[in-house]
Amino acid sequence: MRSIVSISLIAVIWNFVSCKPEPVYPAEPILKFKQFVQTGTNDTLKAVFSFTDGDGDIGIAVNSTDSNMVLTLYYQKPDGSFAVVDNPTTVDPNDSVFYNYRIPELPDGQKGLEGDIYLTINKAFIPYDTIQFNAFLLDQRGNKSELVRTPSEILIR
Repeated sequence: MRSIVSISLIAVIWNFVSCKPEPVYPAEPILKFKQFVQTGTNDTLKAVFSFTDGDGDIGIAVNSTDSNMVLTLYYQKPDGSFAVVDNPTTVDPNDSVFYNYRIPELPDGQKGLEGDIYLTINKAFIPYDTIQFNAFLLDQRGNKSELVRTPSEILIR
């Protein structure tokens, strides 16, 4: 009799734990910076972000030319403050260097998405020793995450 009670108790606990409701997130994406990853043996900097999206519409169609993740580059000035890197290819003083990324479209029907985004940046094109980024994420309905500022990162050369 004792073994039947224990098996029943385990089954009740399993049902309680396995029937958790799906997470509920806001419809607009939420973006958080996690970390930078770099090694001295390669020329890349990986920026890692986490995200959530309540309506599951993150991603760009394969045939689209739009981007949905944007990073703006900042460099550290001699006085320790950070300034946006001007884009040398334009004459507009308000235009800065930014990196456009395309998070691929995810299958339909997924609600309450969460995950990590790994972005690879070529350090060879960054002529500064210490940098930061501003980043945001867009979903298919045009909802924009809040702007996220990364901590400063000293580039290993």
